Amino acid sequence: MNQQERKRILLIDDNIPLLRVLGDFLMFRGFEVVVAESGEEGLEKMVKSPPDIILLDISMPGMGGIGFLKRIMSNNGTLPYPVLVFTARTTTEDYFRGIPVDGFIAKPCDKSELVNQILAILDKHKKSVLNSILVGEDDQGIAARLVAAFREAGFEVDEAATGPEILEKAVVCMPDIILVKRILTGMNGDSVVSILQAMPRTQSIPVVLYDSGSIVKNVEEEDRLARIPGIAKYLPSDDAVELVRKVKEILHCPA
Repeated sequence: MNQQERKRILLIDDNIPLLRVLGDFLMFRGFEVVVAESGEEGLEKMVKSPPDIILLDISMPGMGGIGFLKRIMSNNGTLPYPVLVFTARTTTEDYFRGIPVDGFIAKPCDKSELVNQILAILDKHKKSVLNSILVGEDDQGIAARLVAAFREAGFEVDEAATGPEILEKAVVCMPDIILVKRILTGMNGDSVVSILQAMPRTQSIPVVLYDSGSIVKNVEEEDRLARIPGIAKYLPSDDAVELVRKVKEILHCPA
């Protein structure tokens, strides 16, 4: 595995000797390894160093593996990164009904088998990767319409109804693009964009700002909004067809 192909593994386990042994082995095999001794620490490390895959123990104090997975799972039941779970017995898999982990491996594990599973999971996700979008809309009806339109267009979609929720999900899920309504309850969309631009982790995510179709169009205001740093496009409309078209254009997706 050369430097350009180097993949980052987030290894979460409260067994410190195991962390050291597996971490050293995986680094020897060419992976970059970030370790965490708890689910809570795993969340912090995931935000600071987004992984290509997560290796997760279940029986840990505090949040535990299940709590960690539920914390990072999106509203539509997807996980932001592939997850391989360490399990001491096969019956443990029964606890994962409805949680889309990518596989299980016995603990203690055969190191060669572990590497083979990691490579197979990474290869699977490389072939099936989708463009992801975070939709920020506080009107449930409009949100449902936009989410349906983007899923129909082949996007992986997550949604948020408030400014703080948009910011949190942007950091955790790292979508390819964010769609935000300009006027939101509590925090307007342009304020959300300003905060996203101030955070190194999210400042490179393009944002499309849009308005309700009932907003009176003003050319000067449209020009001002379009020039705000971080806004890839401003549209004075919540028309789903037009928003999908513009997002695809920004991401260079096939029409």
